[in-house]
Amino acid sequence: MTLNQSSGRPAAARPAATHARKSLVASGRSSARHDDIETFLVRFDPLEQRRQIREGMEAAIIERVAKNLLHIPVQTLLAHLNLPSSTILRKMAREERLSPAESDRVARVLYVRQLAMEVFEDAALAAEWMQRSNAELGGLCPLEVLDSQPGYDRVREILLRVIHGVSA
Repeated sequence: MTLNQSSGRPAAARPAATHARKSLVASGRSSARHDDIETFLVRFDPLEQRRQIREGMEAAIIERVAKNLLHIPVQTLLAHLNLPSSTILRKMAREERLSPAESDRVARVLYVRQLAMEVFEDAALAAEWMQRSNAELGGLCPLEVLDSQPGYDRVREILLRVIHGVSA
């Protein structure tokens, strides 16, 4: 997989992005389904990802990320991302959208998981790594620092060093 040099996100051919965006808009869906997470990560270019974040992802994505991608309880993900559980659970129950700030935190998890999958070549190992204490993060696990941009930047730097063969 090739990474975009400026963002560190997976760079892929994006001919289907416009079609995918139109079908999402026409159907009224956003990022709540598994294929929409893949669309967000692989098909959408960074500007389209930004637009999706600013519009707010559907709150249902929280449950899918927690249960299907990371194999952790929703409450654990909310705590790690410093998101208010009562607010998010209410949004999930009412099928509302996350705020742009909440969506940005979820997007960071998706970006890091994608990069970790490239490093470990296994979804379970990537999820486990994201939840394991890391000395370079002061003993915190990567998931715990994704609530801020500096935390995301540090986790991304660690993974990129592994990809490029620099001792982590």
